[in-house]
Amino acid sequence: MENSGVFIEQAEYIQPADFIEWSSDHPSEAVIIKRLTQSGAKLLTGPRGCGKTTLMLKAYNKLSKKGVSGAFPVYVNFKSSLKLEPVYKSKANGGFWFSQWMYLKIYEGIYSSFKDMGYSDQLDLKVELDTAKKVLGLLELGEIDKAEKEKIELTTYDLEEDIDYVMSITGKPRCVLLLDDAAHAFSPEQQHDFFEFFRKIKNRRVSPKAAIYPGVTNFPPTFNVGHDAEEINAWVNPEGDNYMWFMTTMLSRRLPQAVYERLSKEESLLTIMCYSAFGIPRILLNMVRSFYSEEEVGGSVEYKISLNRTKLMAQVKDSNKRALAVYASLEKKLPTYINYVEEGDVVIGRIIDLIKTYNKEKSINRKSISIAVKKELSSDLKKILGFFQYAGLASHKGQVSRGEKGVFEIYIINLAALVDNNAILATKAAKTDDIAIALKSRNAHEFTRTKSDYLIPENNEPLKLKMPACQSCGEERSSDEARFCSNCGAPLKTASIYEELVNESIDVLPLTPSRIKSIKSKSGIRLVRDILHDIGHKEIRTVPQIGSFWAAKIYQLAEEYIS
Repeated sequence: MENSGVFIEQAEYIQPADFIEWSSDHPSEAVIIKRLTQSGAKLLTGPRGCGKTTLMLKAYNKLSKKGVSGAFPVYVNFKSSLKLEPVYKSKANGGFWFSQWMYLKIYEGIYSSFKDMGYSDQLDLKVELDTAKKVLGLLELGEIDKAEKEKIELTTYDLEEDIDYVMSITGKPRCVLLLDDAAHAFSPEQQHDFFEFFRKIKNRRVSPKAAIYPGVTNFPPTFNVGHDAEEINAWVNPEGDNYMWFMTTMLSRRLPQAVYERLSKEESLLTIMCYSAFGIPRILLNMVRSFYSEEEVGGSVEYKISLNRTKLMAQVKDSNKRALAVYASLEKKLPTYINYVEEGDVVIGRIIDLIKTYNKEKSINRKSISIAVKKELSSDLKKILGFFQYAGLASHKGQVSRGEKGVFEIYIINLAALVDNNAILATKAAKTDDIAIALKSRNAHEFTRTKSDYLIPENNEPLKLKMPACQSCGEERSSDEARFCSNCGAPLKTASIYEELVNESIDVLPLTPSRIKSIKSKSGIRLVRDILHDIGHKEIRTVPQIGSFWAAKIYQLAEEYIS
């Protein structure tokens, strides 16, 4: 019997009672929650799995407690927004329908908040909850013609009026909109429309907060980060004083006491594991899963823990592979930037080699885990480093001035990548204790200096955007706006990122080869689309050894792949 619940990585899928018990406090939690619950527009930024949803839910829980003064909170998860992307391709008014979807998701959140706060009054809003849910379902299935029959035509003004009405009923002076997974859809049109809405809804009484990814978010020309919204970094820096406390506290709250105590006895291995997670709790949970299992014997639970250096290093390697796989997925999610993604594979290799060379001459407590790139960074390198931040391969630390040597941009590099490539100690027979000491005691002022033209040599051809090919002759189209092929004259179809992703084989999901083989041989599921359209998980649960937990988990992985 496996207590699978402790390994649910995404906060939005954890039961409310467990959420409070299992969540550890972010080292900057008090400051972040304060900024999320008070007035002003904010952008909560960080790589996948770093805890943005947890922080937003904690802010929501704080405000939604009955009797607590403050704002009326509305939590909305926009994870499924990419399902609306094909509408931009098939309908001239795609932006209108995406806006209606956004408004309806927020109305759904308003009804949910009102209920969570213990109010039993009947809300008289411009759209009823059942209608909102019905139209949301139709829009996400692409059933635009059926959605049109519902005669829904909401505006920002309508939403503002209804928010004011709810605030008057609840006696709240302000409203905080917590918009999670807000700009994660890899559709520039959607992101632009979202931030136009974000800018318009912001006023003295309504404070929007949005969770975004670094490096891949597209802001419209009218949106100015810093002026229209302030950024808050949710990523937990491994160089911080409270880093190990944060990561081990999460494990101590998630795991049975006996299991945590057993892991804690392997101090060096636990240290390497926590640092290799690179400030991302989801990665740490993935690692722990491989060391721990439980089974019921004679009515009592027995724990099996197997943690040694060989198994840990295998997990570190796997963690590095997962980060690289997230990075590689950008070829599908941002196909026009495929040349940048491919060049980035070379750049990360050069960065790791630079750090490894630098560390060879350094003492165990003065190892480097970061690069310092001399300003100004080339536009191509900036874009690639932005993609690294999205995937969790690197994190921007800030700038440092070295006098006459110039100003440098500092990027901390994924520690699993450095450990896996032996770039920390840079010796063939690195001792486990020494790796742990180096990770704990490394000096924040030790960084490897380099220049843009080393990471991307100047004699390389400038990187170019890759335009979609003509469906008739295969020739690359001349521009993204082209409507006819310049080679054969055929009408050009506009490619849908969402359709490309959902039509991928389930092989792209992070499942074991044996499980993928079992799913394909024992069910009709072949594509990511099949999992997303499997209502109630009926088809997937016909596969042996897939019960309710794994059915939900596989659905979540499919959702995660397209988000």
